[in-house]
Amino acid sequence: MILVNGCSFTSGEESPVAWPRLLDFDVANIATAGASNDYILRSTVDFVNNNRVDGVIVAWTSPNRIEISNKHLTSGSFRKYGKIVDEVFRDWDERWAYSKFLTQVKLLDNYLKDIPHVFVSAFDIQKYASGAGLDCYLGWPKQGLVEWMGDCSLGPGGHPLEVGHQLIANQINEHIRNLGWIS
Repeated sequence: MILVNGCSFTSGEESPVAWPRLLDFDVANIATAGASNDYILRSTVDFVNNNRVDGVIVAWTSPNRIEISNKHLTSGSFRKYGKIVDEVFRDWDERWAYSKFLTQVKLLDNYLKDIPHVFVSAFDIQKYASGAGLDCYLGWPKQGLVEWMGDCSLGPGGHPLEVGHQLIANQINEHIRNLGWIS
């Protein structure tokens, strides 16, 4: 089984099918809409600690999201969570957020050193991820899920619909096949 984790682009927000279900192997998709990289790191480690996995695919998301008390916050989350968002993002430092993101990527890469793994970009991180110096990236620094879905139709919230998820799955299937995870 391959573990897949990420945000709404991986969980399948606005689509009846998400790209992990279209892969050519068995997956456990623990992605959740609005997920932060904090969630992605924590839940990936938790899952791997408690389950046998043959590989891991992580679709990292924007560093400008954080997890507090199981709430996924962005500077635009005020309607959902109220005043806490103002407090959290009042002095937000984007350089710190990107530095933290690169640290999270390196931590998870090191944690997964004995498990085949691939890291991809959901969106908003290609220009930052290229400086991480790791060889587990698929598509970076120029491509990620948004680029792979092309100009297909999107849902009202900007998420890929079925065609977009199929295009993303095609890219990942090809890469995983080239790595020898599947024949």
